[in-house]
Amino acid sequence: MKFLFEPNLAHQREAVDAIVKVFEGAPYTRPEERFWNGEVSRNILKLPPDDWYSNAKTVAKENSVEEPAFCEEPDFTIEMETGTGKTYVYLRTIFELNRRYGLHKFLIVVPSVAIREGTLTQLRQTKQHFSELYATVAEVIEYDSRKLPQVRGFCVSNHLSIMVMNKQAFDSDRKIINDEERDGGNLLEMLQQVQPIIIMDEPQEGMDTENMQKRLAAFNPLFKLRFSATHRTPKNIVYQLTPYDAYNRGLVKKIGVLSIHESNTQSNVSIEFRKIKLNGNKEPTATLQLNQRLVGGDFKSKAFTVKRGDDLEDKTKNPVYHGWVVEDIGTTDIFDGDAYVKFTNGEQLEEGRGHGTDKEAIFREQIRRAIQAHFKHKERVVPLGIKPISLFFIDRVANYVLEDGLIRRLFVEEYTAIFEGKFGRAPENVAEVHNGYFAQTSAGEFTDSERSMATNKEIYDKILRDKGTLLSFDEPLEFIFSHSALGVGWDNPNVFTICTLNESESRIKKRQEIGRGLRLCVKQDGTRYRDPEGTKEGQEVNLLTVVANQSYHAFASTYQEELREELGKGSKKPPTRDLNKTPVKITRTGRFDTDDFKALWALIAQKTKCRVHFSEADLIEKSIEKLSTIVVDENRLEVSMTYWDKFDEEGDVTDRAGGSTRAQVRGVMAQVDVVGELARNTALSEVTAAKILTGLSDTAKRQLAKNPMHFLAEGAKRIKNVMANEMVRLVKYEPTGDAHPLELLEEEIETVLPTVETPKRGLYDRLIYDSDVEKRFAGALDAENIVRVFLKLPSAYKIPMPFGGTYNPDFALVIQKTDLDDEAASSDFYFTVETKGAKEFEKLKEEEKLKIRCAVRHFEAIGLKGYLAPVEDLASFDDKARERVGETFFNR
Repeated sequence: MKFLFEPNLAHQREAVDAIVKVFEGAPYTRPEERFWNGEVSRNILKLPPDDWYSNAKTVAKENSVEEPAFCEEPDFTIEMETGTGKTYVYLRTIFELNRRYGLHKFLIVVPSVAIREGTLTQLRQTKQHFSELYATVAEVIEYDSRKLPQVRGFCVSNHLSIMVMNKQAFDSDRKIINDEERDGGNLLEMLQQVQPIIIMDEPQEGMDTENMQKRLAAFNPLFKLRFSATHRTPKNIVYQLTPYDAYNRGLVKKIGVLSIHESNTQSNVSIEFRKIKLNGNKEPTATLQLNQRLVGGDFKSKAFTVKRGDDLEDKTKNPVYHGWVVEDIGTTDIFDGDAYVKFTNGEQLEEGRGHGTDKEAIFREQIRRAIQAHFKHKERVVPLGIKPISLFFIDRVANYVLEDGLIRRLFVEEYTAIFEGKFGRAPENVAEVHNGYFAQTSAGEFTDSERSMATNKEIYDKILRDKGTLLSFDEPLEFIFSHSALGVGWDNPNVFTICTLNESESRIKKRQEIGRGLRLCVKQDGTRYRDPEGTKEGQEVNLLTVVANQSYHAFASTYQEELREELGKGSKKPPTRDLNKTPVKITRTGRFDTDDFKALWALIAQKTKCRVHFSEADLIEKSIEKLSTIVVDENRLEVSMTYWDKFDEEGDVTDRAGGSTRAQVRGVMAQVDVVGELARNTALSEVTAAKILTGLSDTAKRQLAKNPMHFLAEGAKRIKNVMANEMVRLVKYEPTGDAHPLELLEEEIETVLPTVETPKRGLYDRLIYDSDVEKRFAGALDAENIVRVFLKLPSAYKIPMPFGGTYNPDFALVIQKTDLDDEAASSDFYFTVETKGAKEFEKLKEEEKLKIRCAVRHFEAIGLKGYLAPVEDLASFDDKARERVGETFFNR
């Protein structure tokens, strides 16, 4: 299969033109002008560098680059989304610079074997294409330290020459090219005289270190060109094709995320060993993903840093980790061995491993869904002359290469079952449709390291060098398995499905994973296929299915955070209150000394105590009734498909649901003391807790057995609610004879919190508010002349609650109402108020309702009828006042 290249794609021409325009004004250098000392043929550019930088600013502005990172260094950046033809662009840039300015010596530096082979392959494939466009053929040299005469030939030749070189070939003084005393002379000195133009392919992959920048500068380049989708150190950006532009312009495949993740793991001993941190002379630490029990009884997956001696049960407040104490953290070898965490119960985890999950069930579901997606793509694309490829990233090489390896076995089983289901017969060539990008070392181990893979010529050539053969219908290979080597740099236009098989979340970046399959697909005749305009969403041929081993929300959030980081947008964070602003001084007014305020405070300052007596039998009966309706979800796999329609400029994704289902899974469930757990989380005795659980119906007991921790967490909440309601129903408040002191109301207060002016009727000239409802209510009170005085009650003004804790109402005020026909018959009314964003009691949270019901009893005990709650504004104040004291005041 021969690839055909399109010479007139607008985004690629724009990128090439951007670089060429940087040197606009330079004349063409003829071949006879290039020789230096009669031997080396060097690059010559007859234009002062100041003009380069001036031109670069103009070009960046023309291309709407918002943050071009200008600097006066001969270093220029092209930023292009993965899959949009970056390699083609820099190769064509070489030919264009040669045609326009006579520049003819180019050194392409790549970070890996995969990228090197991709570059060399494209140089071979585009040879005729560029020859037809430019009537020129470039001499291409793959740097090889065993073939140094080729480097000398590169230096002395007087025609267009390209040398492709791995960064590892010159990253230290020990490397041959840096040796000053070679048989053929000093090669580095010759290269310095050439002044090659260096093209950095994926410079963020280790080329921006201090060492590598020094090594690159040693070549004495005329200038450098950077090409990547994810620059870390951009300089003089002259063109950008962002993920946002590429996706929305249809320059890459659309994306569908098929999410598979485990849910309802509350009762599982769920542990993921994320990473180890070696701290020099200090003890090493490990990051573990664990299920934390929250204060309210719910569970949340959270990353914990642990050290030797840490008890996971104490760290998480979760009893499923009983007996899991960290005994040791380290590596199996002092020289880059495998990291491990060992526990006192004898269990040991290696970095990237997990415990408590049904690994086989999860892998099986992922593989099944990936194969199904592959066949679905195949049905759509084969009639168009397109062969689909699926790529799997796996956790351990041994899981695939061994005959009884878990991933190999599951793949064969699922492929066979799906094939038989579709075609009614067994597949004839299962062994031929899948292969791994791995090689066997001399020690007998399998790896996908670059050095070892170079010795596995058959698979190396098929996957890295000859993509045309791989995409031919004559080649049966359709499923490729890799550990990490294909995770960066390698891609194939006909990858339609990518599946990540890891026990924990993949450590390969989501952008890197997806990038392996973003390129638009290619037909058997070598032409690229583009979906016609008007293609229905979800029906595109150019659609990449990513089978993710985490929830869709987690996958999408991670991808978007990576995208924002690369776009320079930063993480989205909630707005924070500015605590560094100048403090505001609040002053107590003269109303503090009025009779109105003194009478109000004397009434509301009284303290009370509360007591409750209730029947244990009633509590047990009502608790059993509430717990009998609990329905919990068992541990299972959640499977969902979500399509990404477009990105916005901030990196946010507009998505569309494509369906969901569930699958069975069997995790490692912990043994839980259900009676003790319920007793601890409700403050009941174990005897009472046992009576409640024993009294449950058979149906409820089955729910308890299905997911004990989930059931007990929900059960504890319901029992606490029963207890709280019983306490509120039976509570009695009695005055203690003590009172809140006037000293709670300081003469002056300094605060950085938000305030509103209350100069007319406020106890203070300003009032600190916690919400917009409070702000509006305070402003309204201050404007009413029947209000004699009001204040926001200090935080130390607390009412005891029978179910634990205290309650602090919002406002207190005095209203004077005068009879128009008898001005001497005026009445004073005293109120305390709880403001809320809703005036209906039924809309409040259960805990808020309980506190209000108790507060009513408290204020009645001290002789105050006017406790109003909830109040949203003056109109709702009147509604509540009518109920409590039989009067209205504001007539709103």
